[in-house]
Amino acid sequence: MLKNKSYWTILWVLVSVSSFGQLGTSSPYSFAGLGELKQNGFTQHAATGGASIAQQSENSFTPNNPASLASLKYTVFDIGAYMSMGRLSTESESANTRTGNLSHFAMAFPFETKRKMAMSFGLNQYSDVGYEIENRFNNDTPSYYNILRGNGGIHRLFLGYGVQPIKGLNIGASVNYNFGSIQSAYAKIYPNTDARFSFSDETFFAYEGFDLDLGAQYTVYDSIRLARKKSVTLKHTLAGAFNTRSNLNGEGYRYSETFYGGDFDAGDPSTIDTIYYADNLKNVNQKPLSFSLGYTVSHGNKWSLSAEMERSMWSTIAPRDSISYRNNERYSLGFSIVPRPKYEEKGDFFGKVRYSAGLRYENLYYVFNNTPSTELGISFGLGLPIVKSVRIVEEKVAIVSTINITLEYIKRGSTGLIQEDYFKIGLGLNLNDKWFTKRKYY
Repeated sequence: MLKNKSYWTILWVLVSVSSFGQLGTSSPYSFAGLGELKQNGFTQHAATGGASIAQQSENSFTPNNPASLASLKYTVFDIGAYMSMGRLSTESESANTRTGNLSHFAMAFPFETKRKMAMSFGLNQYSDVGYEIENRFNNDTPSYYNILRGNGGIHRLFLGYGVQPIKGLNIGASVNYNFGSIQSAYAKIYPNTDARFSFSDETFFAYEGFDLDLGAQYTVYDSIRLARKKSVTLKHTLAGAFNTRSNLNGEGYRYSETFYGGDFDAGDPSTIDTIYYADNLKNVNQKPLSFSLGYTVSHGNKWSLSAEMERSMWSTIAPRDSISYRNNERYSLGFSIVPRPKYEEKGDFFGKVRYSAGLRYENLYYVFNNTPSTELGISFGLGLPIVKSVRIVEEKVAIVSTINITLEYIKRGSTGLIQEDYFKIGLGLNLNDKWFTKRKYY
């Protein structure tokens, strides 16, 4: 097992990765709506294709379903970051991309009560905006090119509660504060002449709004008899989660100016004249309701298989910028296994590692030029254990924290529009401890 001093090493790496790039995405598809939608789970959930709402653990939870909190046994702190390297391709050209950012941090703690219950709070991403699109028209006189730029995104601050009112049933709710900003700019540049002024138009809005998550998990057990009269107990969990619609109220400005295109190309643009300026503008953006259904079958702490479907009702949102919306649909399948989960015993490190794999297919919510877009993700992950042995009420207990590493290959769009192929590396730290209990260290 890894030693506790690894905590600080991983935290330092996470901070380094989060400063790797100023943007969490470089996708031209983030031009649409609220940008590129993020999977709101943790690093270990990305390893199973994003399937998480039916998963239960005494060491972890998922913010996608607050009902999972009721299964916690230990206090949890989870933090993660990612970086990605990829390629954008069209039928005629291609370009490399590189981004990185902090993905989440969260904390949850159970209560020592008659009913199992726990609370959580944290911050994660709902969407990312980061693009630069350039179109050149060299055959026109005078020649010019257009630039579209955008950055920002929506973050989510959540406060969750989960409880087990009766055996086998977990329910939960989470209040979410959504906030962030989106900046976009359009410029028309004449690089070879000063006889015609170049110009740009920029808008910026800071958004905020509230929504609510509701979730439930129902668990039953089933015994299967194997050869030689041995039997295996399987755990079946059905889950559902619902996220309400939200109005994101924005306040910002719009600014337009003219300048010389040659100076812009040289990196030293100077304003000729301000065409338009307005401050304290109001705007309302909308985030649609969504729901998900999931199923997990597991055998103790040894292995689990999860399947999940999520639908976000973007077809109910009015289109903007000549882009039509359709429902965003995600289908995920994930598998995890720990070959020998006997953490109280020494040795056999690789037998105690969690190995995960996942597959994800998504119908994305935007339609460009009457062409729908899809996304395919294939993921693999490792959960490296950090074990601390303590005595709780004279009982020796192994508390397991994990360093989570995930590798995803993602393909989005097509060369008919723009195709993205990139690898995304996630690094997370899941720390566990026992609070509110007197203990003796072993």
